[in-house]
Amino acid sequence: MTATLFETPADHPRGVVLVSHGLNTRPDVMDDLIGVLVAQGFHCQRISLYRDGPTRRASPSAIVDGWLGAVGEAHAEAARRYPGLPLHCLGFSIGALVSIRYLDLQPTPPFQRAFLLAPPVALTRPARLVRALTPLRRLGAVLPSAAPRAVRARRGTPLAEYAALLETIAAVEHLSHAENLAAVPTRVVLDERDELVSLPGVARWVRANGLRSWTVEPLADRRSAGRTYKHLIVLEDAIGTTAWTRLTGAIVAHFAQVG
Repeated sequence: MTATLFETPADHPRGVVLVSHGLNTRPDVMDDLIGVLVAQGFHCQRISLYRDGPTRRASPSAIVDGWLGAVGEAHAEAARRYPGLPLHCLGFSIGALVSIRYLDLQPTPPFQRAFLLAPPVALTRPARLVRALTPLRRLGAVLPSAAPRAVRARRGTPLAEYAALLETIAAVEHLSHAENLAAVPTRVVLDERDELVSLPGVARWVRANGLRSWTVEPLADRRSAGRTYKHLIVLEDAIGTTAWTRLTGAIVAHFAQVG
């Protein structure tokens, strides 16, 4: 199944949001954010990027095609099911990056608005070191995941998926249809201490591609208890109640400006 549907009970839905998860995180990690959107009058389509099964020995290009296919099928289904409603996207990590790539490949903008959480269009210096390991993907090698056990899909992430991530980053470094993305008002939020994604790098990428309708901002007021994985910003427990309230309020307000 490409996507799971969550329908709002509201009499007059405000729109439809395609929601996509991160690399080696379970799709249902996004359910808390989906719950907020549904309560605020939005239908949601939760995309599963792992519909094609094991990827340890798959080619990076085939993995990328599978990710894009999952987004494309969910987009087509949402447009068919709700033809009169505004269509938006909410992506986290690789889900955000694949949404960017999908936008760049379409002849016209497929979404009215987007909210992207920690999109890896620019990696931190330590994260870039994974490139040296990607040739081992041919052996089916896997790297241990830094994500908490409760949210990760598997113990480790196949190097083939990291190679697919790097391939997608390279594909969007210089956009083919920057006008598509520029036409979609987009907010980007990530923790400035993110282990994987560089906040200054993302801001430079946005400027370099002339995306004047986009804003890039740090996650504010993070006060989670104990040590946390800074890349994970889609759960209240991971960022604290104050940051969660601000973030979810910003997401709802952004999508509510249409419809």
